[in-house]
Formats: sequence, structure tokens, C-alpha cells
Amino acid sequence: LSSLPGVLKERHDLAQRVSAMENDQTQFRTELANILGQPEADIHSADVLAAANALVERYNTALRDQQHRADRQATLEKLQTHREALDAELAVHNARKAELTSYFGADTLAAVENYLEAAKERDRIEKRMAELREQIAQGLRTRTFEDAARLLSETDAVEVEHSALNLAARIEDLTERARELYADMTRAKDKLDAVGGDDAVARIEAKRRTLLLDIEALAIRYLTLRTGTLAAEQALHLYRDKHRSSMMNRASRAFQTITGGNYSGLATQPDKDKEILIGVSRDGGSKLADSMSTGTQFQLYLALRLAGYEEFAAVRPAVPFVADDIMESFDNPRSEEVFRLLGEMAKVGQVIYLTHHLHLCEIAKSVVPQVKIHQLS
Repeated sequence: LSSLPGVLKERHDLAQRVSAMENDQTQFRTELANILGQPEADIHSADVLAAANALVERYNTALRDQQHRADRQATLEKLQTHREALDAELAVHNARKAELTSYFGADTLAAVENYLEAAKERDRIEKRMAELREQIAQGLRTRTFEDAARLLSETDAVEVEHSALNLAARIEDLTERARELYADMTRAKDKLDAVGGDDAVARIEAKRRTLLLDIEALAIRYLTLRTGTLAAEQALHLYRDKHRSSMMNRASRAFQTITGGNYSGLATQPDKDKEILIGVSRDGGSKLADSMSTGTQFQLYLALRLAGYEEFAAVRPAVPFVADDIMESFDNPRSEEVFRLLGEMAKVGQVIYLTHHLHLCEIAKSVVPQVKIHQLS
């Protein structure tokens, strides 16, 4: 009994603590229900801690999502700023593109690039032409290229070619003679070094001077003949260009006709000591002959043959033109154009076409009504 008051007091304290804890639990459950937006009765005592932990996890997740959203918002603002800069740059590029396409009358930048490449090629060719004009004028010792061209136009090409051959042979003889004289001079110099103090030195010196004068005269003669040879070679080059232009025009027209207008003609491009044949397409582009398709190369070869035949028949008695199945890889429209060209050639000479394709005979009859078909067994 003496210890009962203490036990009762401890019991009372524990009861108050239990009551306070239960009040705290009740208030916690109420606050949790308000936060969750659920009735308090729906939250059981066993689920309170799990619901609180889930709420804490949701809160932490919300904080992370908020930080993630802030980062994404900052990234979005940076991207929007970058996009505005790109839009401004794109506007400048579009304005420049519109300016270029409008100037060249093209639809795409690829077409503009073709025009620019063609302009570069034109500038290069014009520069090369100016250099060649200057070289020709200097080689012929005239003030301008026009004076040189006028001088060359008055020159007989056959006579110049004959003179060039003679000069070339003469230059070769003089070159050999110069080598012999130089060898003689070397031997004389060796002998001069070997002689003593008598009058032999004077005689050798006189002979040396004579040899030097001969070498000088021969050198001047060599330079004169060399200059004449260069002038003759240039005259021959201009003569060939003059007579080649008509054949090139004929070949360009024939190539344009055979290809159905896909190529507008032919051109040449200088390459060191030779020239390269180029096909000019309908849109203004160019293509080297060795980069064309096989069928187009056959058409180009045929156009050159036709032009050569017309060039030959214009100044000489015509000989028969014989072709053996050259249109084997051609389609019908191109075959019709070729037969039309052969019909025109038949007005100046005989044209014979050999084939084992019967449809070509029908095309020939429709294009050239006066054609004669021979069946060979």
C-alpha cells in the first residue's frame, strides 16, 4: 500500500501520454485525410503510416519533377532563343537564295551552282584565250593579235607546212653541227692548254675565235629558223581551227538532232597540247565524252562521222557511206532522226545501211519514202 500512490501516479502519467499520443494520431489522420482529399474513415489505422510514407514520396517526387520542369523550361528558353537566331539566319539565307535564283532565273540552288560553275569555266577559257592571243602576237612579233591573225590569214598553209618540214630538217642538221663545233672547240681548248709558248698558241687562239664566230652565226641561224618554225606551227594551228569550225558546227547540229534535243551541241576544251570534246546539255550543263552513257557515245560518234562525211563531200567527189547496225542500241525516236539525217546525206552521196532488225526497215520507209530495201539471203 505504501507504494500504491507512486504506481497510481505513474499509471496516470502513462494514461495521459497514451491519450496525448492517440490525440496526435487522430489529428495526424485528420490532416492526412485532408491532404489526400479522402474521408477520415477511409484511412485505417494500419494504413496511416503507409499513406504518410506514400505522401512523403509523392512530395519528394513532386520536388524532383518541379526541378526537372524548371530545367526543361530553361532548356526550352535556350532552344527558343537559338531557334530565333536560326530563323533570322534562315531569313538571310532565303533572301540571298531568292536574290541568286532571281538573277539567274533558276528554281534551285543546284541550278545556280551550275550557272556559277559555267561562269568560272567561261572566265578560265577567256583567260586562256587572252594568254594564247598574247603568245601568238609575241611569236609573230606583232603589236596585237588581230595583226597576227591578219598576217596568218594571208599565209599559204600548204607552203608554210612545206617550209616547216624543211626548217625542221635544217634545224636538226644545224643542231648536230653545233654539237660537232662545240666538241671541236673543246678539243682545241685542251690542245691550247697543252701547248708551250711558241706561235702555236696564237694560231690556236685564231682558230678558236673563228670557231666561236661560226658558232655564233650558226646559233643566230638556228634561232631564226626556230622562230620561223614556231610561226609555221601556229599558222597551221589557226588553219586547222578555221576549217574545223564548220565540221564542229555540222557535228553539233547532228548530235542535237540525234539526241532529240537532250544536248544542244558540242564544244571543245583545251588540255595542254590537245583538246577534249564536251557535250553541252539542254539546260546549259556540260559532260565529257568519256563520261556519257554508251548509247550517247555511239550517237556522238555517229554525229562526228556524219559531219566528217559532209565536210569531205563538200570539196571532193562523194564516196559511199556504209554503216553496219550502228542504231542497234537506239530507241525508235532517235532512229527516226538518224534516218532523217541519212536521207539528207543521200542527196550528196550514196548511203548504205546494213541491219538485221526489221523494225528499222519500217522506220526507214516512214522517214525516207524513197529508200530502197534489199533483202540479202
